[in-house]
Amino acid sequence: MQDNGIMPKDALTHYLDVNDIISPHQHGFMSGRYCLTNLLETLECWTKALDEGSEIDVLYLDYHKAFDSVTHKRLIERLKEYGIIGKLLDWVQSFLNLRKLRVGMRGSFSEWFVVLSGVPQGSVLGPFQFLLFVNELPLWIVNSMSMFADDTKLWAYIRSEADSKSQQKDKKLYMLVEWSNEWQLRFNPTKCKLMHIGQPLQCGVVIKYYISNSSTKVKVQSVNEEKDLGSHFVSVSKSSMQCITSAAKAWSVLGFV
Repeated sequence: MQDNGIMPKDALTHYLDVNDIISPHQHGFMSGRYCLTNLLETLECWTKALDEGSEIDVLYLDYHKAFDSVTHKRLIERLKEYGIIGKLLDWVQSFLNLRKLRVGMRGSFSEWFVVLSGVPQGSVLGPFQFLLFVNELPLWIVNSMSMFADDTKLWAYIRSEADSKSQQKDKKLYMLVEWSNEWQLRFNPTKCKLMHIGQPLQCGVVIKYYISNSSTKVKVQSVNEEKDLGSHFVSVSKSSMQCITSAAKAWSVLGFV
């Protein structure tokens, strides 16, 4: 894509929209996609599965310093793969290259060091750079997923112990972790969560999920409640916690009034 004189941010967003590059699973920083569309699509899938008699294993994934871990060299490679070339690519490279930081405390400062990773937060292009960096994640997933920038959740419909095991063997864990290690955007296993929605499996077996952390496999923490994009979800698929939380906020506002 060659720059035609318009602003870089506008040129990039136009190119992404016209060529339909960003995955439909991604709802962050995209026109017409919001937290609400993410949650509505997710709830539609979950409700349908529960109505059909399935249970759901949901994996909430957490990156380790997501926006700070994107390596500039790999990011430029990713932009080229999506056809972003010419003056716009040169502009992005000049924006990222030779960035320096130092630490200051009480008038004392460290030496300057060159920053080799991280999309500049607070910038207009930073979010789009991150979206493109993780855009291929859905290609590795056999079962369902939804993303809002760095917030990623995966789920599988569980009817038996075998279905639950396939979630672990699926690309969504083993090969997904391989991808994260290769692209140096690693998950933080201690902050990843598992929530089983619906009644416990009839077989009575609790399936454990693991994510590799360097050379160590870490068990994913199982929870009965999770806050997802501002909404509270519980394992029994009821809205009581969300209602209680919303009511408490309303009473708080009313108290100020």
